Amino acid sequence: MPGAARVSEKLSLVTRVAVVAAALPSAAALAGAFFHEAQSVRSAGRASAGAPVVADDASTIFLNPAGLTRLSGPQLQMGSSLLMPRGEVEDRGSTARTPGTGGAVVPITGSQNGHPFDPAVMPHAYAALPLVDGRLWFGLGVSAPFGLITDYQEDWFGRYDSTKSELTTIDVAPTLAMKLTEWASIGAGLDLQYADATLENAVPSPTAPGGPSPATDGRFRAQGDDWSVGFNVGLLVTPTPRTRVGLQYRSGIEHELKGDASLSGLAPPLDLQNGTAGASAELDLPAMASIGVAHDVTPHLTLLGHVAWYGWDSFDEIRVRFDDSRADVVEPQNYRDTWAIGLGAEYRLTDVWTLRGGVSYDQTPTRDAFRNTRVPDGDRYWISIGASYELSDRIGFDVAYGHRFFENTDIDRTRTFFEGLGLDSDIRTSARAKTDADVVSAALRISF
Repeated sequence: MPGAARVSEKLSLVTRVAVVAAALPSAAALAGAFFHEAQSVRSAGRASAGAPVVADDASTIFLNPAGLTRLSGPQLQMGSSLLMPRGEVEDRGSTARTPGTGGAVVPITGSQNGHPFDPAVMPHAYAALPLVDGRLWFGLGVSAPFGLITDYQEDWFGRYDSTKSELTTIDVAPTLAMKLTEWASIGAGLDLQYADATLENAVPSPTAPGGPSPATDGRFRAQGDDWSVGFNVGLLVTPTPRTRVGLQYRSGIEHELKGDASLSGLAPPLDLQNGTAGASAELDLPAMASIGVAHDVTPHLTLLGHVAWYGWDSFDEIRVRFDDSRADVVEPQNYRDTWAIGLGAEYRLTDVWTLRGGVSYDQTPTRDAFRNTRVPDGDRYWISIGASYELSDRIGFDVAYGHRFFENTDIDRTRTFFEGLGLDSDIRTSARAKTDADVVSAALRISF
């Protein structure tokens, strides 16, 4: 069966390309906490407005699997977003109180500003293939839906809160979709997800005369990874010829990260704490649900909107558990559930050009009393524009540009080190975070 052999060959090629694309480094998170919305270039050009309902390319595998049934034929899509953030975390009076200060509260020495962000790349790749007369579809998506990189100077004032935080995820999503009627489709997929996390921060020397300093600091580092499984489901209906409604749900995913943790550089009498041991930590990523609506005002103009919910309250703490007798390292997070809303439009200018744009608002799940320098997040406003160009019946290009504005946020938290050892050291990190970002995205689509 030569036709079946050609389909198998295409699917094999698509799988290899998708895995290579997702292996690229992910970016600093600048969405709600550390979730990346930029999993589709066309969706990025609309600021995600209507994400669960548009279903106009293979990225619908991530946005709403039911949308596969709206594609005209087999398709491969490969895309990436370049995130260019600008951020600063300013000192607002951070202090230390240790035995070395005689119980007095003193300013923390070190660099007075933190610049945690660098440009980074968020890749994705999708493949879609009809199986049974266009009514049953198979899809494969590879993406990096969660990610975080904040990397500060080693001597900055907030070093006892964090110096580096990094999370990388790779999500492999085999997907099926079925057209139930001419006006309703359903879809579902697995999320086979890999997560790798690294946390680093300085540890104050409790006995350093006059208070801790970069020269007397110790270092804490923890790293772990894990594979886990979740699922996603979607529904797409067309109540009228000009109106579509899409719903999607993604399950939360629980990771049990396993690796090691180390303490180094601690001076006597704490030097016996130095060393590396096996360690583990739980990472509970949120469930998500969204609903989107698209209405064709004219054959050329479509208006779009969506509302999304994120179950961030599952992320209540970071707890690193050592395999030996050392006490757990605990950082409360106490995230809250959040909502996002977006509005956008597309205009089919000619047979080969389509223009789009959108705006959206996304709440931060961080709370004022628990916000930290690992994720100095604030409510976000996103404005985007984009375009698609059809080079031929088989090849198309998508581009998008977006600017993200973040509300300035305050950080005011106190961590106590060496509690219960008679060397209690209170470190208060007080800061103001200012952030914004530009995002440039591009994708190639190939139809077969």
